[in-house]
Amino acid sequence: MEHRTWRGISSGADRSNVTNGSVDAAIGSTLARDWSNGPRLVPDSARPLVGREGVNALANSRLEEYLAEASDDLPTVPDVADRVIEILDDPDSSADDVRAVIERDASLTARILKVSNSAMYGIPSEISSVGQAISLIGARAVRNLVMAVAMREVYREFGELEQRLWDHGSAAGPLAGALARKFAIGVDPDEAFTAGLLHDIGKTALANSHRGEFEAITKQTLEDGADGCALEREGFGFDHAELGARVAEGWKLPPSLVQAIGHHHDEDAFASLPEAEGKMAALVSLSSHCLARFGVGRLAPSPDLDVTALAAWSFLGLPESE
Repeated sequence: MEHRTWRGISSGADRSNVTNGSVDAAIGSTLARDWSNGPRLVPDSARPLVGREGVNALANSRLEEYLAEASDDLPTVPDVADRVIEILDDPDSSADDVRAVIERDASLTARILKVSNSAMYGIPSEISSVGQAISLIGARAVRNLVMAVAMREVYREFGELEQRLWDHGSAAGPLAGALARKFAIGVDPDEAFTAGLLHDIGKTALANSHRGEFEAITKQTLEDGADGCALEREGFGFDHAELGARVAEGWKLPPSLVQAIGHHHDEDAFASLPEAEGKMAALVSLSSHCLARFGVGRLAPSPDLDVTALAAWSFLGLPESE
């Protein structure tokens, strides 16, 4: 299978975090920006026990059934993002080609300019055109902005549930990129941005296809502290990470991103994956927990959550004092 590059950016906010002395400061800096048909639920008598060491045959069959029955609900790459990525992956393309595609969408252009002029990039003069944005913050930075902004299009509805998913994903992208650069752990910050942005794409699919059931699971997770992945496996026969990996494969993302999406809740998998893929999965897991600490996409912050005690932290070899 041909895999697309899907590399992200090095944002101004990322660079400013290199010299920051704490993870909390890095997160705070990153967040200071604008930024009735379907698959049947598994009956109680047939709920599979899906071990984290692998997906059993029954779970695989449930996932395959879901993918077949809910094909119209699966997120697809937003058209404008797909086109921008295609252009930037073409060595013969130019910044004008990217500008022309973005400027066809007035709403997207306005949002790109709004974020480009935010404190995130620290540009002293006002950016008033897409061409200026590409020149001042870079084509890859603009591509990441296009991806982040366009991801709103993948939701069938956009209520409180989707807002939480959007808040979490749109913060996880730049945070993962910032942490990758800050700690120099051998993970490409550009790919880390994309992995963070898309790591919960399986939740988007479930929200689109089974909004009521998934909303109930989310409510129980947020209010009672229940294990969301376990509830998903009980109800659907698979969890959002497993589903997200299949969506990512359909988008032709590279293996490191597919594995990060599929294993960001699976601490035991970090060491068993190829090194680069294990590090990416661990980084996405760490970024997600950092955001939970700050309450992004949650009901409230969790200040007692010690991210330095996480398996992802130690797997990445990060210093205990940070």
